[in-house]
Amino acid sequence: MPDYGEDIISLSLKAAYDAIYRGKINPKDIDAVFVGTETMTYSVKSVSNILVDLLGVSKNCLTQDIYNACAAQTLAILNAIALVEKGIINKALVIGADISYYEIGEPSELTQGSGAVALIISKEPRLVKFSKDIGKVSSNINDFFRPANEINAQVFGKYSIKSYLNFQIDAYDDLISQVGEFYADHYLFHAPYAKLPIKCMEQIIIKRMLKNPDLTLNNELNEDLVSLSNKIYEFVQSISLNSDSFHIDNDTKDLNSDWIESHFKERVFPPLKIPLSFGNMYSASIWAQLLYILESSAKKNDIIYFGSYGSGATCISGLLKVKATLKSDSILQYYFRNKIKRNINEYENIRKGLIKPRFLYGFIDAHEKSKDVGIFLHFCNEGCIIPSYRGLDYCPKGHEGLNRKFFPLYARLTSDPLKSCEPYNELNKFNLVKIAHDSKRDSLLELHVRRIEDECDTNTRVKGLLNWIPIYVPTNRLNEM
Repeated sequence: MPDYGEDIISLSLKAAYDAIYRGKINPKDIDAVFVGTETMTYSVKSVSNILVDLLGVSKNCLTQDIYNACAAQTLAILNAIALVEKGIINKALVIGADISYYEIGEPSELTQGSGAVALIISKEPRLVKFSKDIGKVSSNINDFFRPANEINAQVFGKYSIKSYLNFQIDAYDDLISQVGEFYADHYLFHAPYAKLPIKCMEQIIIKRMLKNPDLTLNNELNEDLVSLSNKIYEFVQSISLNSDSFHIDNDTKDLNSDWIESHFKERVFPPLKIPLSFGNMYSASIWAQLLYILESSAKKNDIIYFGSYGSGATCISGLLKVKATLKSDSILQYYFRNKIKRNINEYENIRKGLIKPRFLYGFIDAHEKSKDVGIFLHFCNEGCIIPSYRGLDYCPKGHEGLNRKFFPLYARLTSDPLKSCEPYNELNKFNLVKIAHDSKRDSLLELHVRRIEDECDTNTRVKGLLNWIPIYVPTNRLNEM
């Protein structure tokens, strides 16, 4: 679940920083920012435009938000690849960011999640190369939807599951029609919940792979198709899971059972640690799984199959080839270790808007590992964030002042926390920032942004103007870098 005041801008910013600075990329070299999401911030105004300023990306860039349910980031990636291949752009930052909510008390509430993942798409990729052939299928299906201006999505149980499985098989078949039969080292599927990709792989093995002996990779599988299919079905039924791992209750041990078990454990299970740990991240789901296996189980030259499903419905399939891994540079392990548990009352009160964030103030110095990494913000004397674009760099609310301030990505708190920013009301002249309420002097802090919406604004021309305010939160990540 998102923290107080976090939205997809907050999530996107963190993911983008990880991608840009992990890849040692100058933000000014990025000439496209694409965001795949179904969690809208504005009905009319792109998230990607906001991120251009926050990230310091070149102003001479293309921006686009893509809305196509959970397949949005995949479609944004395909757009970026096509534009790079055509030479229209050189490097694209492609972000998937979503927050999933369902009605409190509904069965689907248990699958909720939130998160973001960012990728840099370029002509000569460092980590993974996409094949040029793509499987695809689309149709008007009422499996899942969220009406305009509603926060909770609606889903239809078995009907929605059948839609997911049918579309995954059809996209798989469409890819085979272009590239021929194949066998991948890893299989990634969009994961509304962790057991669904397992059911999807079960269908692919039974309905497609077992009918092609060359794909079993084991000539000693000596049972007929019906018997093998039943054994695979029983194996899938025996799988149970907890918050971060799978348990197999099937005690049958023979050659065929071992083959079935190893197939799932080695090729399907590993990336499902992502939905087990973070829930359904919608657009970010499948590409966060890719990041995880690059940090854990993938090897150079491995082939990865992906099936990216978006409700409504569309499914896109393809193959990736691993050029390098990230096993010595894991970001996700930090997030696994540093999740914060909330109890049910806290969760429900946050959902209902009954808990408001508590912030203090403090003075900071940029941490030496942060160097020049961070964001420059422009704001008026009243604290409204305003554009850096020359000629439009003034407050649309009519407030005076143009102030520019640098906020480092990592900092150290050099003062005791203050309950009020008074008398330091000219923030550009002081290193005074908002800090989390549990911050202490000498704490190592990490930059986040939180959304501020002034519901009391009486100026109807600017009602709904949103700001993202820098907030510093205690972190131990610097100790792990």
